[in-house]
Amino acid sequence: MLAESRTRLNRSRASTVQTGEGIILLGRVFRWLLILLMASAWAAVGVVARAEPAPSQQASAVVTLPEPTGSEAIGVVDLHLVDPSRHDPYLPTRTRELMVSIWYPAADQAAIPLRPWVSEQVSRAYSDGLAKVGLPITGSWTLASSHGRVDAAADSAGGRRPIVLFSPGMGMPRETSTAQAEDLASHGFVVVTISHTYESQATEFPDGRLEKSVLPQVVDAEQVNAQIGQAIQVRVADTRFVLDQLADLSTGVDPDADGHPLPANLAGILDLSKIGMFGHSLGGATAAQVMHDDRRVAAGVDLDGSLLGSVLTDGLDRPFVLIGSAGRERAQDPSWQQFWAADHGPKLEFRLDGSQHLSFSDNQLIVPALAAAGIVPADFAAKVVGTIAPQDSLDLQRVYLRTFFDTTFGRYDDLTKTPATTLLHPGMIPVP
Repeated sequence: MLAESRTRLNRSRASTVQTGEGIILLGRVFRWLLILLMASAWAAVGVVARAEPAPSQQASAVVTLPEPTGSEAIGVVDLHLVDPSRHDPYLPTRTRELMVSIWYPAADQAAIPLRPWVSEQVSRAYSDGLAKVGLPITGSWTLASSHGRVDAAADSAGGRRPIVLFSPGMGMPRETSTAQAEDLASHGFVVVTISHTYESQATEFPDGRLEKSVLPQVVDAEQVNAQIGQAIQVRVADTRFVLDQLADLSTGVDPDADGHPLPANLAGILDLSKIGMFGHSLGGATAAQVMHDDRRVAAGVDLDGSLLGSVLTDGLDRPFVLIGSAGRERAQDPSWQQFWAADHGPKLEFRLDGSQHLSFSDNQLIVPALAAAGIVPADFAAKVVGTIAPQDSLDLQRVYLRTFFDTTFGRYDDLTKTPATTLLHPGMIPVP
């Protein structure tokens, strides 16, 4: 029911794009994506996907984020960014504005409040849609906080830190990969996650505005292709604007449109010479095209996303990694084949055994937890996120992402010095 659908992009370069729940909004696929997002995307859970039943006649659970594996304390700041040079492509009467979260190594300030995993308003927006999509829900859940201390002072003792950007799947907010963002920050990276306003199902701004997706539901292949094509262009422009704002921030300029003060020391820890990017689904395609268009990004990772744009024919000359679900590798995805043939930089491909498309987000953890608590049907988890154990899935993605960026940015001299589990694990299959 949630198997990936496929469509062909009728473009001048005749690139074929395999699409799935996180990329296109086709009829039933769109409905099931909404189910997934509303029922599960907003509760990243512990590595063991712990759901704690509360005493009640109706099933309920408290679902918690995993503990980050690094030794660094984590700070987080949400910034409201406005690009005065750009009319919003989705609402042309408005100026383009974004919300980003910056996760970073922080001075250990345990008394500072933790950032909520998701705001009450965004949570309500998704809950309100549950009645419209028909998934059997037999309980309720509470979302735990993140591990990020709001506006905590950055840890300047470690010097300047590499930066990693993140772009989510189509329609998904930036919060859907918090488990990965937090972990990278705990290992010394500055991670910048981006919500693409009016494409994302919900983006909340500091004044309390909740901006929802304005994308229409489309079923015609030509309309789908046009919608995806516009989205990738908007995302690339969004990301390059964020890069500009990070450059300003590194000089001490506060880019927040509302004048929200920057955390102490944050400007001084940004290493603009070491910038990478990863993304899930259309976010992975965004990472590849941003690298093509902007040489400030030195390395990238695509988590189970078909590629599109000029990167297909031009390739890249910097390191890039493709990580696919059990049903995706070059043999199944012509866009990956085309990119692989054109690419002339270092590249690797892996397949995560037992996974599904939405395993590459926090859904891989929350859905099994809700199923274990009896809140969603027991067989729902396997249909959505595959059969791989949630702990294995998250651990493997975390260590492969971290090792790739560590190696690219010189934090490991070479791959032979990385932990053995990084390179040798039966669940992460190299594709020659």
